[in-house]
Amino acid sequence: MNRTLTAILVGAAISGMAAPLTASPAAAATPLVGVSASAYGAYVVVGGSVRSGPTAVASIGCTTTFGRTVSGSAAAVDVPAAASVGATRTSVSTAQSASGHSSRASATTAGVTVLGGLVHADTITSTSTATRSAAGALAGTNQSRLVGLKVGGRALNAVPAPNSSIALRTSTGSSLATVYLNQQYRSLVGGDVRVSTVALRVVVTGRNSLGLPIGSRIDVGVSSTSLSRPVLGLVGGMGYSTSATLADGAVSTSRTALAYAPCAGGGASASLATAGVPGVVSTGTTTTEVTSTVTATSRRSYVKNTTSGPRVLGGLVSADAVIAETSLAQAGPGAAPVATDGSRFVGLRVAGLPAISSSVRPNTVITVPGLGRVTLHKVVRTVRSLDVVMVEIVTSRAFGSLPTGSVIRIGASSTSVV
Repeated sequence: MNRTLTAILVGAAISGMAAPLTASPAAAATPLVGVSASAYGAYVVVGGSVRSGPTAVASIGCTTTFGRTVSGSAAAVDVPAAASVGATRTSVSTAQSASGHSSRASATTAGVTVLGGLVHADTITSTSTATRSAAGALAGTNQSRLVGLKVGGRALNAVPAPNSSIALRTSTGSSLATVYLNQQYRSLVGGDVRVSTVALRVVVTGRNSLGLPIGSRIDVGVSSTSLSRPVLGLVGGMGYSTSATLADGAVSTSRTALAYAPCAGGGASASLATAGVPGVVSTGTTTTEVTSTVTATSRRSYVKNTTSGPRVLGGLVSADAVIAETSLAQAGPGAAPVATDGSRFVGLRVAGLPAISSSVRPNTVITVPGLGRVTLHKVVRTVRSLDVVMVEIVTSRAFGSLPTGSVIRIGASSTSVV
């Protein structure tokens, strides 16, 4: 039976890092400083499928150039039963002065309502900052502010203790959801400082009358930034499963299973039970894996996205699997980067074009009646980067909220050295 959504709160504060994280200055001369920063408003996953987000993404990634500001915005978003949020504003910036380097990421979202009103806030703001002094001292700070915060009908402090959690239970004591507040992450890895903040995270933990599967997750107010001190240089990398943008470049459906390669070395991954573009593209399980390595003598970035069973408009274009896999490596200072494209299709089919198979050549362009112009295994190379999109569609007619000329992508991988 579904549990009633009358909630009982159980609070638990988990000890966090309230004081700024710092590192002692390095004695060696300061080389180039690398930076990355990103922020977004909301991200909603229901039953393993992304229903919204990341919204209003603003990002600056893997660069040694400072003095930039990037902003983003989005209108209200509503995911029935899970969450509704109002307008979102995001901003990321980097700066350099005589006192050192700094980076900042911030997201502000208004009118947040989660789980039918069990969690509510008038405004949620998340901010992450990283600094490196001229002498080499590293520091990072996190801040969350949730104005008008109510959980289970109880008003709470607008500035929750770092890494707090509250258990929501039904009137019978059964688990309903866990609410995480002001989640903070800070670390020093070699010569890097990495900082990220999630102002609000709600994870469904029990059966409920809203019909949300256990494990469904809602994140609001996410910001992250890092400063890296490379020896040879930075690397870049990104992969995702699906996305859709309007003809003017505005985001219609955010990138799913999105993962970035750490600029100065490390790994990450993202996976979803399903992904897609509503009304146009559906998929099975999708996974993105990214790794990067930076040493005194070499650097490498590797990105692999695997999307199972993608189908466009019920089968106009389909495949058993799409693998977008790229890598870029530089063996030493002055050496030419070497790019490798291991991308491929498994069981590729295009309705009405039996000659198109999994062995299709890169950058093959076809016209699919009722859909539009389709580029298969699109490859863009430069001296320092390799970008692959396995299926890119420019629509020839409107599909729901997607007007003619919208761009839909399936299976993307990009790698670079900076």
